[in-house]
Order: sequence, then structure tokens, then C-alpha cells
Amino acid sequence: ETMNKLLHTPLHRMTRRAGGIRWSSYVGDVRCKDNNLSKNNFSTNNHFKNLHNINNNNNNIGLVSNIIGRNDNIHGRGNTTSFFAQTRSLSTTNNKKHTTATRKLSSNNRTAPHERLLVLGSGVAGCATALTAARHGIPVTVLHAGSDKEDCNSYWAQGGVIYRNYRLKQEEESGGGGSSESQLVDTPLSLVNDIRVASGYTSPLQRTSPLEECTYSSNLIQNKHSSSKMGQVCPTSGVHWNEDAAWKLACEGPSRIRELLLGSKDAGLGESHGCVVPFDRTMVATSGEDDDNDALNEKDGSEDDVLSLCLEASHSAPRIIHYADCTGKLITENITQAAFDHPLIEFVGDAVVTDLIMDESGSESSITGSSGSTDNNMVIGAQVLNKQTNQLSSYYAVHGVVLASGGLAGIYQHSTNPLGFNALGSSVGLALRLEDRLSSGGTSNKNGIVSDLEYVQFHPTSLYLPNEARFLVTEALRGEGAILRDLEGRAFASEYHPNAELAPRDIVARAVFCESQKQTASGEHNVYLDITHRDSKWLKDRFPSVNAHLQSRDTPMDFTKERIPVIPAAHYTCGGVTTDLNGCVVNNESAGWYRNLYAAGEAARTGLHGGNRLASTSLLEGLVFGASVGEMVAGVAGEGNDEIAMEGREKVMETMHQARHAIEHRLVMEQQQTASELNGAAADGRTSQEAIAILAHLKSLMWDNVGVVRTPSKLALAVSELSAIRDQADRLWDDSNGSAGWEVAALRDAAHSGLAVADAAFANRVSGGAHFVNLDEEEEADDGTTIKSSAAAKDQDSDSDDDDGLVAARA
Repeated sequence: ETMNKLLHTPLHRMTRRAGGIRWSSYVGDVRCKDNNLSKNNFSTNNHFKNLHNINNNNNNIGLVSNIIGRNDNIHGRGNTTSFFAQTRSLSTTNNKKHTTATRKLSSNNRTAPHERLLVLGSGVAGCATALTAARHGIPVTVLHAGSDKEDCNSYWAQGGVIYRNYRLKQEEESGGGGSSESQLVDTPLSLVNDIRVASGYTSPLQRTSPLEECTYSSNLIQNKHSSSKMGQVCPTSGVHWNEDAAWKLACEGPSRIRELLLGSKDAGLGESHGCVVPFDRTMVATSGEDDDNDALNEKDGSEDDVLSLCLEASHSAPRIIHYADCTGKLITENITQAAFDHPLIEFVGDAVVTDLIMDESGSESSITGSSGSTDNNMVIGAQVLNKQTNQLSSYYAVHGVVLASGGLAGIYQHSTNPLGFNALGSSVGLALRLEDRLSSGGTSNKNGIVSDLEYVQFHPTSLYLPNEARFLVTEALRGEGAILRDLEGRAFASEYHPNAELAPRDIVARAVFCESQKQTASGEHNVYLDITHRDSKWLKDRFPSVNAHLQSRDTPMDFTKERIPVIPAAHYTCGGVTTDLNGCVVNNESAGWYRNLYAAGEAARTGLHGGNRLASTSLLEGLVFGASVGEMVAGVAGEGNDEIAMEGREKVMETMHQARHAIEHRLVMEQQQTASELNGAAADGRTSQEAIAILAHLKSLMWDNVGVVRTPSKLALAVSELSAIRDQADRLWDDSNGSAGWEVAALRDAAHSGLAVADAAFANRVSGGAHFVNLDEEEEADDGTTIKSSAAAKDQDSDSDDDDGLVAARA
């Protein structure tokens, strides 16, 4: 009877529950307890073979012929189960270099275009989401604002990506017999602690017992969903840090690297989807267990060509895999090509998302929380502006929208982020405008959709040359021994922190900033990075991007013989759109979920970084949390009886069905529009130029008033002026009658996100992580107590040796 039901029930009606199979609206694994079906035939790691001819309501789409169960292990994830697989066909193009609208649904395809997941952003997080969802049968449309799919912030990451060092071991005594055994130095626990120290969170870890690599399921979560902040508040620095997010990254990171980036030579699965990144390798003796660092923990003297692992600031072990100093470029090229080649993924370029589309029909609710509060809207797509035609189009998506367009460091005058639409806070701006619309109906708590935006990380070392754009000088240089010096040659970093150049980024950035403010007798710049003591040929081979950039100038520089002038520049957004560990966008006031809306990568705030990001976590964050979103959308269930995860995925599937109904209703209504209403108007050149000028002023305002070191008076000025700019940007957009170009859309995003950063910084008078506030004078707090000035706070001793977030910048 059970087998008959299994073979004749549509797969979207099956859900595994603790007692066996439950027939519901959840689309996910068909799993069976041993007492229900024979383990010899069905289990969590066996194939469900030859389930075919299971049709949809029209009885015309055959479904899966081979359904594969989840197989998580230390070497990577197997083909996890989802029943969207093999249900759709897409046409492909032979021109793999074509970058806009590169793949469309076949005209004879039976699946409607809106039966898809919409991903905003083509970087590592967006592509990890797309590849994971597509592997489980979900069609994906990836929108990117540039004409090239590789035009993203991930491309510009220089240093590397965290993996794991399986070779570095130390001897430890075992019992009272005097014997010793080798223990790994680089463990998930050691990485979590490194992330904690860098974040500015000074309290001890909640979990001190070790965990090994695994799927970080809900039964491991320490901070439950009573608050969507999902973390602890540091009593000293005020930083919110989510230890669970760090454990998820540490426990799942190595297997995601093997799954998405490494090939079979390193026990990876990259060949299965065409993404094997040729990271730098080195020759080592491989006589001991896992000396080849492939995680197999086997003695193999035949392999000595292994992944090269380097050390970066604030890491306790060399665990960074890299490709020279252009790791982001190589990863981006490979993972975007793999996504491009997947038949269920299409890329659409020159696509600027201007607003999220809600279902306003009132049929279903879009925000659900633990309190049971609901309202009558849900995200069902996005409004998209074509930069070439200036036409606005509605992109609907049954499976939801993923915000993965990066951060907002580009709203600063001096930034390591590339020029253009990137890093202007598009994801934050979209989320804030969604919240504004919901708030206007009295259905949402204001400012609940974003968190921790005051924590904008400034990279300590960008190239400082007057009248030239800032260029990122990778942190790996300091990892390889580069020294920070002033004009006179004094090495000053150790005066700010015991770890000197390898201290957390916020400490080094403030040190560089404060030293640069000191006047020199000649009026020359005062801070330089010096690595002239290393071998010249080795340096040029190890850092070809830095060398090429310096050599390309009208007056070439040789960094192997000359010191590099450096200054901090806005680099990374530690806060962002608030999400849970699955990437679902949540409200940090009510712990409710914005239904059908997700975020991943730099756009998201999981609490992983707290107040300051650890070096080389950004690419890994995009892979781990992007893949989690892809699995969440596809309804992939984890191992074991993870009831909380199952309930969450069931909500996702219910929302998918409701979104389909809402979209189909809306499409019927839109058919009544005339062709003239759908055509774009030519962009107003004067409005575009005005927007460009206002954006330049906004960037200067952010740098001068919301920069490395902040004061309450400057922050108040910034809030006032940015409020006016935000209103002006909204008017330019609203009054354009469809003629506003992408420049106005960019200004609108930057204004909304910039004001949110200034608001958050002004509201937080406690220095912690990347947020350093120098109080103008002693001020009275709301409770009548006195807030100490920065000078007084500087003299306070910390009880913790790890109190990195509160080291005061020296005058």
C-alpha cells in the first residue's frame, strides 16, 4: 500500500516526517523510516530507482527517473534530493561569451517563465545559489547590472578563500602513559574563535566542545529563533555576533569548497558541474596522514603536488587557498561559466532592479512570525530597468527573489570597490523600500529588515596616489611579511596592537588612518607598506595584480624596491539585510519572515562578522550561505529528524504555491495593458547628470562624516543631509514618468542605504569593531548617566586579551 501511494502521489505532496512519510504540500526528500519501508529498498542514502511517469495536473510532464538521496560527508555533498529535477528543458546558445540575456526558456517549453528563482547578482553568492537550486531542478534567472556577467565585487577579491589545513598538526599527550598523538591545529573551533576575535565580540564562546565538519542543522543551533538577531551582544563593545553563523561557516565551509570549486584531485566534485578552480599548488613530502590536504586522512606518498595554503591577518593557521593575488577573478570566471553552462540557468545583463514586487491582492500573508502576526503581501518578483533600452519590465518568480548584489562600500568617496553600479547598496535599498511600503500600510516594524549597518569595514591598505582611484593592496602582502612604516621609516603597527600588521582589520585601519593624519615637515604622505626585504622575483610571481597595476601607471612603481603609499578605503559591509542561517530575510524586531525573499553574501546580515570581518571569509560566506539558500528554495531536507528545518521548508513550499497563484492572477490583469505602457521612454539626460552630481556629493559626505573615525556631531550632520538627498532621489525617480535612467536608480539605492548607515552609526555611541566613535565631549545618556569620552574609554583596561574591538585610535 505504501509503495503504491509512493508511486502514484505527485511528488510535491510528499514530506518525510519523524514517523515515516507524510503526504503534504512540501516538495522535498521522500525518506522512509526503517519500520515503514525496507531499508534494503529505501534509505536516506540509497537511490529511489525507476520512479517514473509521475505527472503534473495536466498529465503531460514526466518527472524524475532517478531520485538521489542526500549524502553529506567530509569530502563534499552528494546529489541532494529535490523533485524539481529534470522537469524542464531550456534552450542553450553556442556563444558562451555572450553576456546579456544569454539563455531563454525554449518557446515550446511547457513551463511558464515565472516558474523560476530570481537571483539579483552574478557574484559568488548568486552563482552558488543558482547552481545549487538548478541542480535540484529549479530554473534560475540571474540578473546583473553590468553588461558582463563577471562584473561583480567577487571578481576583485585578491587574497584568497578559507579552506582548511589538514597538514598542520601538533603532538599532544594522551592519558597518563606518556604517549602522544597528533592533533589537527586547524579545526572548526579554531576558525570560529578567529572569527570571534576579529568581530569585536570579547566574551567567551558559548560552545567550547569541538565539532567536526558536518551540516550545521537546527538541532546544533545555540541561539534559537526568539530573536532574528540570532546571536549574543558583547557587554563591552556592544557588537552583535552570531556564533551559530560562524559554526555553520566552519563546519560546512570545507565541504562546500570541495563541492563547488575543487576537482577530484583534491577530493572535490567540481567536474560534475564544470567548475574546477586551478588554485596555486606547492610541492611537499606526503609521508604522513593527509599530507596532501585532500581531507581523506590517508597516507599517500605518491602525491606531493598539493594546494598551497597561506596565512592572513588574525588567522591562527595558514588555511587560505589562493591563485596569486587574483583569487576572486579566477573563482568568478569559473563559477559564472559553470552557471552559464547549466541548462536551467539564464543570465540577463544590463538589468538594474529598481523595486521588489509584492502581492497586494490580499489573498495571503507575506510576513509570518513567532507571534503569529501576518499581513497581506508577499514578494513575487522584481521591477527591472534595462540600461540599454530604459524599459521597465516585471520579472516574476514563483520560487522567490534572492538579494545577492553585494554591499554598499561604493557609496564612499574612497573605496576598494569598482566604479559603476556595484556596491551602491542595491540590496539594502531594495529591502528598505519594501519595508517602507509595508510600513505605510501599518503592517511592519520600521528598520527591522536591515541590521548592523554601522559596521562598514575599511580596508587598511589601499593605494594612495593623488588624483587616482583607490586600488586594493591585498592583505596577503602583510601575511607574507610586509611592514607598515611612516615617512621616516618607523614601524608603527605594534604600537596599536601586539599582533602589529596581523591585527584585525579595524585596528590596522585606524592605525593607518591616524598615522596618515600626522603632519610631516615636507607635507608628504606619511604611511607606507614595505615589503622590499623579500625576493623580487618571488614577489612579482606571488602578487602579479599588484605589480601589473603599479607598472601600468604613467610613472611606474616597483614595489619590490619602493614602499607603497597606502590609506584606508571603504571595503566591506558587515551588516546588511537581516537573514536567518538559511538565508530567509527576517524582521529583527518580530523575528518574522519576509515570505519568498532571501539574501546571501555581502548583501546579507547573518551575524557572522559581528562588527568586523575576518580576512578571506567573504568568498566562503558567499559559497556556504548561497548554497544554503539554493537548498532551502529547492526544499532539500537534511539528515536526521531535523523537525525545525522540515517545518521551515514546508513553509517555503506553501509560499511557493501561494506565489504561483498570485503571479498568475497578476499576469491576467497585466494583459490588459497597452503596448505603449510597456515600452520604455528615452532617459532624460539632464536628470541623469543631476543624479551623477548628487551621487558624487553623497560619496564625499559619507567619507567626511561616516568614515573611519566618527563623531556624534558629524554623524548628525550626515543624517540631516542624507535625509534630504534620499527625498530628492525619490522625487527624481517618481517624477520621471518612466524616463529616469539607471543613474537615478543608482542614486536612489545609494541614498537609502547611506542614510541607513548614518542612522545606525548615530544611534550607536559604543565603539566596537569597524564602528569607532570619538565622542565630542561627555554626553548624558537617556538614563541620566554620563557617557565617557573616547579619551576616558581609551584608558580603561579590558579583562580580555582578545578585546580587539575597543583599541582606541591614537591621536
